Amino acid sequence: MITHVVLFRFLPGVAPDGPAARAFHDAMMGLPGQIPLIRSWQCGFNTVVDTQAADYVLVAGFESEADLYAYFEHPAHVRVLDELKDVADLQFGDIPR
Repeated sequence: MITHVVLFRFLPGVAPDGPAARAFHDAMMGLPGQIPLIRSWQCGFNTVVDTQAADYVLVAGFESEADLYAYFEHPAHVRVLDELKDVADLQFGDIPR
């Protein structure tokens, strides 16, 4: 199993309670239904407001590294990443579990 962790920081002018952030969240919530390789999926707005904290967090699970890379290339994931460029910056990491 691989755990995929992504931390998002909204771009200046994007409010966590605004329409762009809500549309992004809706798109994220829809990914598990479109990508069967996803084994676990938890995402949402960070409850801690701090200058060092991310605004939005994703923790996802995949059976293998090959499944993770297939997820990266999946058209639904690519579409969400394309929409994301106007909403947030991200950093991610992947660890075996």
